[in-house]
Formats: sequence, C-alpha cells, structure tokens
Amino acid sequence: MYSFEFQTIDSFDETTRFEKGFYLWIWHANKIPPHIGCSINGKYFSLKVKGKDNGIDSFKAFQLIQKKSIPALFIELNQSIIPSYVQEVYDRYQHAEPNIATCLTPISQLFNCLSEVRQLSELLKYLQDRNKIEKVFGVNLDNDYRGILNYNQEDITNRLQKLKDVKREKHISKTS
Repeated sequence: MYSFEFQTIDSFDETTRFEKGFYLWIWHANKIPPHIGCSINGKYFSLKVKGKDNGIDSFKAFQLIQKKSIPALFIELNQSIIPSYVQEVYDRYQHAEPNIATCLTPISQLFNCLSEVRQLSELLKYLQDRNKIEKVFGVNLDNDYRGILNYNQEDITNRLQKLKDVKREKHISKTS
C-alpha cells in the first residue's frame, strides 16, 4: 500500500515561515505520483512540465497550498546545502519532461544520489538512512494518512505525459 510510511507527521506549526533551513515539499501527498519541490532560506524551487518555480517566496507557495486545500507534507532536513548551489542546480533545467527530467531530478542532484534514487520513496529512504530527516509537518491531510502510496516509473512517465499533453492542447486552443 505504501512505498514509504512516516513514523510521525506533526501538525503544521503556523510560526514556520520557511525563512531558515532546507525543506522538501510534497504537494498532493495523497496522489500517485505526488509532486515535490524544495525550499531553502525562504526561497522555493520546483521543476514542472509548465516550467519551474525558481526561487519564489516560500510563504507565497505555502499560501497557495492553503488556499487550494492541497494535501501537503513539509520535511525539514538537517542538511547543509548552500543556497547558491540550489539555484545552480535548478538553472540546469527548463521544465520537467517524460523520460528526461522529473520534479525529483534536481533534488536528487542536490543530494548526489541521482543514480540510486528514481522516485520519492527512494529519496525518503535514502535521507532516513542517513538521519537527515529532522521533522515532518502535514497540512490538509486526512486523519488516516500514513505515507507515500506505491507507484512505479511508468506512473511518473504517464503523469508527465498527460500534463504535457494538456499544456499542448491549451497552447493550440489559444493559437486557433
């Protein structure tokens, strides 16, 4: 049922503003596959089919999660990462592309585990095994939520392709 189960998920602390530290963000934590991004010292980064969030204000990203009631997790990591390195890694990408780069790709590069991590549950296990997970917060989650649902590489590719097709359809309808 779960590819990764969390031991504890704390309620989100309203005083957390993501201004300091490094966090993984798991959007649509109850979906297959979820979407992930990261923030460092108040700046949010994410690779998407439509482009990327490149150093946007973390609190504004959080407000979107709240406004749309998106089930989300925030994983505080005790990992030393230089903010300029996060920017440098995300600068290498323009957008997510099936079989080329996913939302996980730049994050895996940040942890130097690109060859061993192909999906979120593997990243979480990798971080847990190295005692990098400090705390896990959740918002808009069902009371029985326990972890990341099982999915495979094909699920990721299919989701990216579907989003790419929707993007193309919207572009075609605007130019017609």
